[in-house]
Amino acid sequence: MDKNTNGLVDISTVSVDKNLPQKERYAEYNRQIKNSEHYISGIFAITAVHPKNGVKVEDCLRGMFA
Repeated sequence: MDKNTNGLVDISTVSVDKNLPQKERYAEYNRQIKNSEHYISGIFAITAVHPKNGVKVEDCLRGMFA
């Protein structure tokens, strides 16, 4: 599958320097993925759906890069 199918980025192509401070890692991830709620993973197009009162994607990502 093409890296940018329909404008989506394949998450396997995203690489963030673990030595960067947390805020910079988060910013770099967002810069590369372009849309953290809609991306390609392998042969699948992923679309994140969240309940109205659930945890925000941004908060989950911050936890991943903490």
